[in-house]
Amino acid sequence: MVQANFPSPQMEGRRSSRGLFLAFLAAGGGTVLFADNLADVFGVVLPVFFGLAYYLIHRSSPLRRFSTITYAFFVFALVISVRHLVLDSSSINGLLSSLNGLVLYQVIDTSVVFAPVILLVLANGGTFGSLFLQKGNLRLGLGIAVPVFLVLLIVSFVIEQLLAPSFGVRGVGLPFVLSLAPYLSIVALLNGPKEELLYRGLFLQRYDAFLPRRSTNLLSTIVFALSVVEPEYFAQLIGAVLVSLVGGLLFVRLMRRTNSIIASGICEGATTIPIYPIVILTLVH
Repeated sequence: MVQANFPSPQMEGRRSSRGLFLAFLAAGGGTVLFADNLADVFGVVLPVFFGLAYYLIHRSSPLRRFSTITYAFFVFALVISVRHLVLDSSSINGLLSSLNGLVLYQVIDTSVVFAPVILLVLANGGTFGSLFLQKGNLRLGLGIAVPVFLVLLIVSFVIEQLLAPSFGVRGVGLPFVLSLAPYLSIVALLNGPKEELLYRGLFLQRYDAFLPRRSTNLLSTIVFALSVVEPEYFAQLIGAVLVSLVGGLLFVRLMRRTNSIIASGICEGATTIPIYPIVILTLVH
């Protein structure tokens, strides 16, 4: 008598996890690639799509367990769309012509992310802890983040002095470099937490309800890496994506380890510091 070979529960579980991983990747990655690069077309479509999906899933008993993650994608798509609408306006873009304007631009960008994410998550029954917006292991976090921040700040000073002649800027001595430290620090400390909240804090615990932690860490890292994809900078694309993948895996481990957005936000912000000297030299020039 021939016995039928049925898939084991472990195999079924792996298949289910793989399918959910790909579904979440398609939702998050698709939102980043389409809404981020084709904001005029998808700026309204994607938030409406995820909002409608959340409404229907929340009303369906068999699918209700997916309502929380669907709501997170709705918030994600809405914030990206609103962010584009605000930052692409001529009045906000005009702020980038000065150092003080650069700082104000980052304040606006961070506010456009933090305010709606927090308000919408709290309105749906979420908590600050579900977004990693808590103290966590602050001693460990600062013990790692502060040295990383200082090292990359010093590296940015070296980069600035090396690049200054190519921008036709002279007299880039220590006093001038130190005068830029407040601008670099503020911009970095605003930029990092914003990205950590949007790409990791909003999703990690919600992914955890469906996937193993290793998978959720990788998933959030891939979506974060896709956010750096810019067609006009294709020549630098591979390097930027690889750096984002490596950095993202480190950031998510740090967020998990400290149970807070603070340390990973500081570290991610620090990694952007070497980029800003080029922007600042362009302004000075």
